[in-house]
Amino acid sequence: MSLPRSLLLLAVTAQMAAAQSNAVPGTDVNLYDVSASTIYGRRGPAYPGGEVGIGFGHAFCNAGTVHVPWQTSPTTAGQMTDVHFKIAFLLARESNGRIVQVSTPESYVKHSRVTFNLGSSNCGTCQSGPASTFRIGCFDAYSTGFNGNRFNLGPTNEIDPWTGSWNPVGSYFDRGDPAVVGAAASDGVQSLTSTQTNAFDPVKNRVTVAESELAQSGTFYGQVQLVCEGEPVANRGNNLMSDQLSFTWNGASWSTSNVGNAVAGSVLNRWSGATTNLGGNGSDDGRFLVAAKVTGPVNGVYHYEYAVHNIDNARGGASLKLPLHPSAELTAVGFRDIDNNALNNWTWSRSGGELSFLAASGNSLDWNRIYNFWFDTTVAPVAGTVSIDQARIGAGALSVTVNSNVPNGGLSAVATTVGSGCFGLALAATRPVVGATAQLTTSGIPAGTPLGLTVLTLTPAPAPIDLAVIGMPTCFAHVLGGVNELWLNPGSTALVPLVVPNDPSLSGTVLGAQSISASPPLTPLGFIASNGVLLTVGVQ
Repeated sequence: MSLPRSLLLLAVTAQMAAAQSNAVPGTDVNLYDVSASTIYGRRGPAYPGGEVGIGFGHAFCNAGTVHVPWQTSPTTAGQMTDVHFKIAFLLARESNGRIVQVSTPESYVKHSRVTFNLGSSNCGTCQSGPASTFRIGCFDAYSTGFNGNRFNLGPTNEIDPWTGSWNPVGSYFDRGDPAVVGAAASDGVQSLTSTQTNAFDPVKNRVTVAESELAQSGTFYGQVQLVCEGEPVANRGNNLMSDQLSFTWNGASWSTSNVGNAVAGSVLNRWSGATTNLGGNGSDDGRFLVAAKVTGPVNGVYHYEYAVHNIDNARGGASLKLPLHPSAELTAVGFRDIDNNALNNWTWSRSGGELSFLAASGNSLDWNRIYNFWFDTTVAPVAGTVSIDQARIGAGALSVTVNSNVPNGGLSAVATTVGSGCFGLALAATRPVVGATAQLTTSGIPAGTPLGLTVLTLTPAPAPIDLAVIGMPTCFAHVLGGVNELWLNPGSTALVPLVVPNDPSLSGTVLGAQSISASPPLTPLGFIASNGVLLTVGVQ
């Protein structure tokens, strides 16, 4: 007979100083295959307005040096037990330079409440050992039907993914669906019955995906994750695996197949062009994986994409905070979660040198979820760190730090048009790069214009001044004062160079420019003005 798990933990306490609370050295389960996928059916409005229920198969083995406790649940006395593996699933799609989770929070976790200890496997020879354990070298393989059986599927939020623990008393299985009343809802005896689950629609509690997500083009991946009590965090790298899937709608129903490209680790490791890094809350709580992808610059603007996967952090994430150059321009900020509820989207703010995304109430980044964040900015990426505040109280620090590429490098040079010109006069500029020469080009100069000038100033006014009271249109005076570059009889186009010294300290300097033409008598004052241009000096 195997030792009770409590005694086994006491036996290794001396080796666990400053380690995760329930780690058992030598525990190492290995997920080595995501073998199949199944469409169970659909529900809801006509295509593509409904939802689809999906299941994945998988295989895993005991690759460690100890037999892993695994008790059959319920016991012969009818009590449910905690000592078994929990298996989570999600579906992701990569498209248009972004990878997102498309399965919803309604996708439940399998409680694997019996072990089979099959023969020799990818982990070696199946050894003999005590009862109620997953023995060294043995393997188990689960079909999609086994994983999709709703009698064993429960909500993710009842499980602590860091310790692998679960309290059966008062759980979804204890209450039943529909829930029973009275003492039976909290006695630790399963109230959920096959009669109840057989009445479910084909989607409920399975991997749930909106048809509108499947109908989009892209590459789909099904991910499986094992959660094993007592497994040290250092041995969890082989607990996740994803396989590429293909989905087809034939006009009446969906079908799926596995492409056969299984890869270990978080599905975010598959994201083309992204870098990934893990960070956790020491020995007190689990990890987040942050994937970052930066493209550009295009006309001085970089596009940043982040995807954050809660691998096994029980307290959840309530923020994503990134250092951001104080002088950076910031546009096109966006966020995506997995519940399609716009009312609980995370909000963002910028203060000083930091960009913060903050969770709405009830929408923390919990285990087995991937959230996305993106924006455009005029600053180059550098190696740095991001921080994720913990969503709930508990042991450990208040936030988790993760290495990543962040928008805190050199500023891009930017030329931005302000307002509009008068009578066709227009000013354009190339980007002012440190150590190079920018070009200011005035076009649309009226025939017969005797002269003109381009006004440069270090204190640009980013809007035109209304001079209608003296007969001038509002396009005049985008900038005031400063250095005047005179041009004489230029024809229809005038060129003025802007030499930027090779001095990196000039990065971030903002200049304003506007051209003024001494025109024929088109205006009461005899001259017209172009649009304005704001010029931000940058390092590239």
